Amino acid sequence: MPGGRRDRRHRDVARNRLTRQLGVTLAVVAFAAGSFASAAADTITGTAAAAQASTSTLVDKVAAAKTDVTVTTVTSEEPIAPDQVVKKDPTAFKGEKTVLSKGAAGTQLVTYDVTYSGGVEVSREKSLSVVVKAPTDNVVSVGTLVVPETTDAQQGTNRGLGQHMAAAIYGWDGNQWACLSNLWNHESGWRTTAGNQSSGAYGIPQALPGSKMATAGADWRTNPETQIEWGLGYIKGRYGSPCNAWAHWLNSNWY
Repeated sequence: MPGGRRDRRHRDVARNRLTRQLGVTLAVVAFAAGSFASAAADTITGTAAAAQASTSTLVDKVAAAKTDVTVTTVTSEEPIAPDQVVKKDPTAFKGEKTVLSKGAAGTQLVTYDVTYSGGVEVSREKSLSVVVKAPTDNVVSVGTLVVPETTDAQQGTNRGLGQHMAAAIYGWDGNQWACLSNLWNHESGWRTTAGNQSSGAYGIPQALPGSKMATAGADWRTNPETQIEWGLGYIKGRYGSPCNAWAHWLNSNWY
C-alpha cells in the first residue's frame, strides 16, 4: 500500500542506490578535473587508474622534451669584408678602371645564442658583435672621358703640326720628314684617337701602351701635340732618326 512499510523500504533502497551512483560520478569528475589541471590530459575515460596512467605518460614526455633542448653561447672571430670606393676620373677613357689602393679585411668577434635539440643545432641568433680591426676600403678610379673620332680636317692639322715640331725640335725635314710622314700615315693616319684593339697601342705614334705618353703630358689621350712630342722622342731614343724607324717598319711592320 502507498505509504506502507514495503513502500518505504523500496524508496530507501532506491535513494541509497542513487546516492552511491552520484558519489562515484562526482569522484570521477573531481579526479578528471585534477588530471586536467596537473597534466593537461586530452580526455579522461574509463576508470581512475586509466586516467592516472595517461597523465603519467604525458608528464614523462614533457619532461624528456625539456631536458633535450639546450642553449649555448658561442663566440667566433669573423672577417669583415672591405667596401669599394669608386672615384670618377675625367682624364681616363670611359669604363677604364684603375686600382688606386687595395683594401684589407677587418676582423670582429661575434657572439651567438645557439639552440640544440637532441644534440643537433636548430637555430643560431647573433646577440653581440665587437669590431677588433676595422677594414680598409678598396679605392678604384673609373674613367669618364669620351673622345670623338678624329676628323679628316684634324688629321691634316695634326700632320702639319708634326712637320713643324719635327723640324723645330730635331731638325728633321726633307727626307727625314718624308720618312716620319710615311711611318705615322701607316701607323695611325695621324689620328689622335687611333687605337689598336688587339695590341692596345694608341694615338698618332701608336704608343704601347698609350699611357706611356703620360711622360709628355697628362692630356696624352686627346692632345696631338703631347702625342707627337712623345713619338718624336721615342724615335730619337730608339732609332736615332725617322728614316731608320721607317726602314725597320718596312722590314718588320712595326717599329
